[in-house]
Amino acid sequence: MKIVVVGFGAVAALVSGTVTAAPIALQNLPSAQPPIAGDTQTKPAKASPPPSQFLDDNGNPLPSDIQRELEKQFKGDLVPSKKSEAPQLPTPTASVPTPMSDGDILVSGRRPRGSVIGDIPPERTFSSLDINAYGSDNIGELIQALGPQVTSSRGDQGNPVTLLNGRRVSSFTEIAEIPTEAIERMEVFPEELALKYGYRADQKVVNIVTFERFRSKIGQFGSSLPTDGGYDTARVGANYFAIQGDTRYDLSAEYNRSTALLESDRGLAQIGNNLDAGRFRTLLPETERLALNGLASGNLLNNVSSTLNGRFERNRSQSRLGLGSQGPLLGNTDTRAAHLGTTLGGRLGKWLWSFTGNYDRSTADTLIDTGIELETKDEARSVNSLLNADLVLSGSLLELPAGPIATSVRVGGDTRNFSSRSLRNGVEQRAELLRDRGAIQASLDVPIASRREKELAWLGNLSLNVNLAIEQLSDFGGLRTFGYGFNWSPIEELNIIASATNEERAPTVEQLGAPLTVTPNVRTFDFTRREIADVTRMFGGNPNLRSDDRHVFRLGVTTRPFAKADFTFSIEYLKTRIDDPIASFPIATPDIEAAFPERFTRGVDGRLLQIDSTPLNFERSDQEQVRWGLNFVRPLGAVEPWMRSAPVRTYSSESEARAAVPAGTMVAMVQPGSAIARRFENLTSRLYLNLYYTLQLRDDIIVRQDLPKLDLLNGAATDVLGGTRRHRLELQAGIFKKGLGARVVANWQSGTTMSGLGDGADDLIFSNLATVNINLFANLNDRFGDSKASQWLKGTRVTFGIANIFNTRPQVQDRTGVTPLSYQSAYLDPLGRIVSFSLRKVF
Repeated sequence: MKIVVVGFGAVAALVSGTVTAAPIALQNLPSAQPPIAGDTQTKPAKASPPPSQFLDDNGNPLPSDIQRELEKQFKGDLVPSKKSEAPQLPTPTASVPTPMSDGDILVSGRRPRGSVIGDIPPERTFSSLDINAYGSDNIGELIQALGPQVTSSRGDQGNPVTLLNGRRVSSFTEIAEIPTEAIERMEVFPEELALKYGYRADQKVVNIVTFERFRSKIGQFGSSLPTDGGYDTARVGANYFAIQGDTRYDLSAEYNRSTALLESDRGLAQIGNNLDAGRFRTLLPETERLALNGLASGNLLNNVSSTLNGRFERNRSQSRLGLGSQGPLLGNTDTRAAHLGTTLGGRLGKWLWSFTGNYDRSTADTLIDTGIELETKDEARSVNSLLNADLVLSGSLLELPAGPIATSVRVGGDTRNFSSRSLRNGVEQRAELLRDRGAIQASLDVPIASRREKELAWLGNLSLNVNLAIEQLSDFGGLRTFGYGFNWSPIEELNIIASATNEERAPTVEQLGAPLTVTPNVRTFDFTRREIADVTRMFGGNPNLRSDDRHVFRLGVTTRPFAKADFTFSIEYLKTRIDDPIASFPIATPDIEAAFPERFTRGVDGRLLQIDSTPLNFERSDQEQVRWGLNFVRPLGAVEPWMRSAPVRTYSSESEARAAVPAGTMVAMVQPGSAIARRFENLTSRLYLNLYYTLQLRDDIIVRQDLPKLDLLNGAATDVLGGTRRHRLELQAGIFKKGLGARVVANWQSGTTMSGLGDGADDLIFSNLATVNINLFANLNDRFGDSKASQWLKGTRVTFGIANIFNTRPQVQDRTGVTPLSYQSAYLDPLGRIVSFSLRKVF
């Protein structure tokens, strides 16, 4: 009988400095589920039973030294199966039929478990060993660590669309606390895949596939502080997570706190050289945060999966706003947020369906001292609630010669209630906004050519996409989105995606009706008079906002030129035009004040006293950019093909491996210092390099009709950070071996200028900025454990990091070399170099 090697435990270093064990999961595999349409199976041929031997998951014999080692351990334990009992094994790719004898394993060509809908290939794929090399604790930290690899040039630069095992989740909080050890693989897809799941095509899609069995209890502690002092943070957390087939549980709690950072802690110059004033103004507020999260997932019925997720979070902060006549002026904010989400999913014939529902409620209370009397405060309170539901259907309308026409339809709606109350100088204002939204979205993928179906195979794989979305808002009327594009792979190593989208977006309820908040003594640079002013700023909603209209074109190319190397190169061109863009009110430059004079209040002497900072519509904005990136990953040392193709899972000990694998699995222990052990050591090691470069070709704004455009690449600016940087570089490099890992992140951006502020000497010059971060971590059991090691070593990780290792900060000067008070480097980057430490224990 032949036995297929289907899983390995990673090398476990149980003796200091030497490899002693590598649990190998060998399994008489259970029968596979019935193959889906299009699957092919090889049938056993009539032949006499060969001697027992060990094969990899591609059916190739293992090396002779490993064969001998495994035969010694399992001699007499391997009983040939009857032909009728021969099981089937799904593999990631279609297998090549080969002659097989009685007792062989049947191999199916089905797609891997947890695959996404459609034929768009991933830009990046991470195995569990690739993920281990990043040293991240959970999915939330992993997404942050991957940085530019999962960030889209479109959208709001937030989290990507996340899927779990190829399915929608109710929200990112549902999966953020999942430990990275539970991940079998992770795939990053271009923005166009989001359409197939009912989302906008403005964020990348990350599909996370977990192991079918996993359980962990985690406790962790972390602390960080800047080397310049004056500030520190601390956090503690606990997590319980378990997977057993379709059943999943997740419970977590986290508490964070940070001290306040005062302007006096950075020795900042003050107006009138009153250095004592810095003791009454904060650069960063004192904060406190508590978060609780719980989740349960399982099958309601035989073919219906379900998930229920709940989360509660509370944040409190206190700021010092200056010195009033009665003492320090304080600003206090207290926010509470609750979330309840659910997902249901299943199959109706050939159609997959997914339902998601969420209820979110947040409350924010703000108290600000007025400076008139200690007991007199401005108050503001807002309550925001949202109830939404979405149903997504995905399937095939009909078959064409090149394949099925894939269709995705989303029907959904939500209702939002936003109420606010403010009390300023004894005058009360109230507002209540309601918004009901109904939406329908459809996406259609039409295959034109297919290598697999041998239809116009000389073209490779080619499909066209058309998508349409319609929204109806109770307070805004109708909005529409229309898009089209193509997905073309002329050869297997090359993929090209192009898309064009025309989308209308309404302002948020908060932008329309947030409560009026007046904050005194906000330090502002008055570019008109070229001086510092402590002004009163008014924040709130603007009921006169219009919806914006976005026109986006994207062309992306991804190539994997080397068959035997994990090397990817990608490049994309993005062009965006927005009519009536919605923006927060910009800085007080002469150009902005000339366009919106009603937003500024000056005294009789011309000094700036007040700015109305409520949001507004500009006339138009245009951006163009080119971005390319390369990614390279490889093990440290030679790894044979049979090991590279094997699914890998890490265990801290033999007992953990035996407990985790299914019943009937046999676990083989590799001898310390053997050639097999060294191969496993190489297999689990990693060296990776990711480099991204962005060239901004255009970025300009027309703030009002009939006014000249503001070129943000050549002197214009709408915020205190100056104009747009033309060049940006993002580098990530890391190494991991034998439980020790290091990761370096370096970012560089070119300088810019802010001109038109008076004579040439008053132009502001923003220098180039480069920052380097380093992160070191050690999995203590892998490095120092042995069979007699203390229990506390198992599952323990220690992490040490330095952010901004060279303590670089933005530098801003005019052409005479003078830095305005409000552009002192500590205002732009209060912390500088930060040292952090964390301890994590898996029980």
